[in-house]
Amino acid sequence: MKLCDALPLRLRDTLVLILAATLAALFSGCSKGDQKPPPPAPIEIKAVAAQAKDAPLYVTGIGHVVPMRTVTVRAQITGYLKSIHFEEGALVKEGDRLFTIDPAPFEARVKNADATLKKDRATAEQAGRDFKRYDELLTRKAVSVDDMEQRRTMFEQATQQALADEASLRDAKINLSYCFIDSPVTGATSYQNVKTGNLVTANQDQLTTINQVQPILVQFAIPEKDLPHVRKFFGKGNDLPVTVKPSSSAKGTADLFVETGKLTVVNNTVDTKTGMILLQAEFPNNDLMLWPGQFVDARLALTVEPGTVMIPTQAVASRQEGQLAFVIKGDNTIELRSVQIGREIGNEVTIVSGLKDGEMVATTGQLKLLPGTPVKIVDK
Repeated sequence: MKLCDALPLRLRDTLVLILAATLAALFSGCSKGDQKPPPPAPIEIKAVAAQAKDAPLYVTGIGHVVPMRTVTVRAQITGYLKSIHFEEGALVKEGDRLFTIDPAPFEARVKNADATLKKDRATAEQAGRDFKRYDELLTRKAVSVDDMEQRRTMFEQATQQALADEASLRDAKINLSYCFIDSPVTGATSYQNVKTGNLVTANQDQLTTINQVQPILVQFAIPEKDLPHVRKFFGKGNDLPVTVKPSSSAKGTADLFVETGKLTVVNNTVDTKTGMILLQAEFPNNDLMLWPGQFVDARLALTVEPGTVMIPTQAVASRQEGQLAFVIKGDNTIELRSVQIGREIGNEVTIVSGLKDGEMVATTGQLKLLPGTPVKIVDK
């Protein structure tokens, strides 16, 4: 008799149920182990296409604004300042009246010089008539040669005195004209350093300073490594455009204005202490947004390189092995590709090698991406 036949009926049924449950559990576990795990959900990223376009070659530097000309206005005569004809800091045009020095003493000197000239001219004319008469008398031997020579000398002395008087009159008139000081240049005036009623001294007192601001100049420094590029394109019969804007160090002013001018001068030496070379550009400054002494960021455009592949700067990751781009393949998975970048242009970089026009690259989520990672491109 078998052991299972000897067991009571109820106990035997219980053991059968336990055995069946155990076998079912074992088979169920084996069945789950044979199933493949579901694929990972794609990671949402933003992406852009690499584009081949015109890439300008820029050289940048920090500079400051300098006036085209600076003229210091001084008195050329000594006298009392009678009146001022401009407001401090005002814009004046060339030829505008600035100051008047009391002209009365100089008008008197002109009148005195004019009277002296007229008197000496009359004396010279009389001496000329006497000389002519003595010359005729000499032909008739009515006077001696010595008398005739004396009359000649007197005539010549009177003539030269009249010429000296003419020079004195011109000098007096010139000094009178110095009483009226006009602007020698169109520009912006400084403070009035001397007020009316003060005695000004010739060639000493600085009355005001005028800066020519239309056009105006910007001088900016670039590294010497960029000098070969500048020398290659400057002076070839084409104007190289320069754009300037407020210095980035001036917070809140970076977008106030952008002015465009042209490069005019490359300095004749590199500063051996800093390794920088100074460039100068001229700007029309029609809106007077550039002002002497102002600091600006300058950008010189040398040329344009067509068909250059470019991508946003944030699409490039720097790793120990170099620069990488996360390229999105046709099956929406990631490929890590080594790229060689060129220069930065605004918010983009040029690609020397590693990418082709039209290839999609990820611009966000790079820390989550590995080769083969599935992705989903989203707009937001």
